[in-house]
Amino acid sequence: MERMDRRGFMAAAGVGTLGMGIKGAWGDLVRTGGGEQVREISLAETDERYDPWVEVRRGDIAWNVEQIRKLVRTRPIMGVIKANAYGHGVVEVGKLLESVGLRHLAVGKAVEAVLLREAGVKADILNFGPYGKDEAVEMVRHDVTQSVYGARIRFLVDAARRLKKKAKVQIKVDTGLGREGVRYEEAGAFIEQVARSGDFSVEGMFTALTEDEEFDVEQLRRFEEVTGEAVRQRARVGLRHAASSAGILSLPRSYLDMVRPGIMLYGEYPSTKEYELRRVDLRPAMKVKARVAQVKRLRAGDTVSYHRVFTAEKEMTVATVPVGYSDGWPYQMGDKGEVIIRGRRCKMLAPVTANHMVVDVTGIEGAAAGDLALLLGSYGGQKIAAEEIAAWAGSSVYRVLVGMGSLLPRMYI
Repeated sequence: MERMDRRGFMAAAGVGTLGMGIKGAWGDLVRTGGGEQVREISLAETDERYDPWVEVRRGDIAWNVEQIRKLVRTRPIMGVIKANAYGHGVVEVGKLLESVGLRHLAVGKAVEAVLLREAGVKADILNFGPYGKDEAVEMVRHDVTQSVYGARIRFLVDAARRLKKKAKVQIKVDTGLGREGVRYEEAGAFIEQVARSGDFSVEGMFTALTEDEEFDVEQLRRFEEVTGEAVRQRARVGLRHAASSAGILSLPRSYLDMVRPGIMLYGEYPSTKEYELRRVDLRPAMKVKARVAQVKRLRAGDTVSYHRVFTAEKEMTVATVPVGYSDGWPYQMGDKGEVIIRGRRCKMLAPVTANHMVVDVTGIEGAAAGDLALLLGSYGGQKIAAEEIAAWAGSSVYRVLVGMGSLLPRMYI
C-alpha cells in the first residue's frame, strides 16, 4: 500500500480559503471487465493525520450533470454552488462544472463570486445574495450578474458609471415564497425602471418556488404573467428560470428557458419523497472520514461523556473518533448516529461533543487507533447516506451537507 509522509502530503496538497482546497490526485481508478474498482490512496493511509476530512469525487458530480441533462434536454443548466457548493467547495466545483460544459453558475454571496473569478472561472455567474456599495463595485468589475429587486440598484448604477460599463442583472420576482424579490404585483413598474436605465444589461428574470406542488403551479402562472407583460412592453427579459432540483424532478412545466439544480448536482435528492422514488440515478459525491483516536475497554458501571450520559451495563470496547459538532456533525442526533469501522456499523453511545464522538466497537476484532472511520458516504461495500444522518438528527440533507465544517480539508478525487 502506498504511503505518504507529512512532507509529501503538504507538497501534493494545498489548503485553500474557506476549507475548499486540498487538491491533487488522491485516487487510482482501475477499470476491469466486470466494472470499476477504485483503490483510494487517502489521508487515512498516512501516520500523520487523525483530523476528519471530506472527500469529493469529481466524476460523481459530472455523472449527476449528465442525468440532469437527460431530463431537461437542450435547456441551459445553471449550476447552483451557493453555500460553498453545499459543502463541496465552491471553487473546485465551479471549475468542474465549467469543464463539463455549464455556462451558468449561481452563488449566494458576493465573496463566492469573486473567489470564482479570481480562480479563473469564466462562466456567467449570478449572485443571489445581497449587496452594498462595495459589493456592487466588485460585481460590476468582475462581470458578475447581480440579482436585483429593490432600491439598492442605485449602487449598481453608481458602480457601472464609475467603471464605465453596464451592470449585468437578473430581476428576481417574489411570486409567493416571501423572501427576496420584487412582489409580482409590483414587478411591472420595477422592470420598466430597470429597462429605462442605460446602465443595466438584463440577463434574465427568475423566481423561487415554495415546493408546495399545488401552489408552485400558481407561482408559475404569476411569473409567466409578469414576464409576458414585460415582453409585450418590449422590455428585455433574458432567460426565465424557476426550477430548482425539486421542480426539475416533479414539475417539468417549470423548466422554462433554463433550470438551476443545486442539491442534485451533489448526488442527493431534494426531499425524502424523491429519495424514496429515485426517479433519477444520482451518485452522492461527498464522503466524510476520520481515524480512530483511541480504543479502550469499559467495565460494567463505567460511564461515557459529560454528565455520565451512558453507563456500560457489561464489559465492552469503545472507540473515540475525533469528530464533533465543531466539524459540522449534528449535535441533535444525540446517540442515534452510527459510523463504519472495519466494515461494521458502530453505534454512538452519547451525543457528539465539540471534537469527539464515542462509538461501540465491541466484537470488532483488531479494532485499534488509526482505523478508518467512515461517517458519510460509501467505502468497501458499506454506506452511510446523508438521508440517514438527516433522519437521526431530525434535520434535512441540505443542512447535513452545508453544515460540514468549512475548516475540514477537502480532497478531490
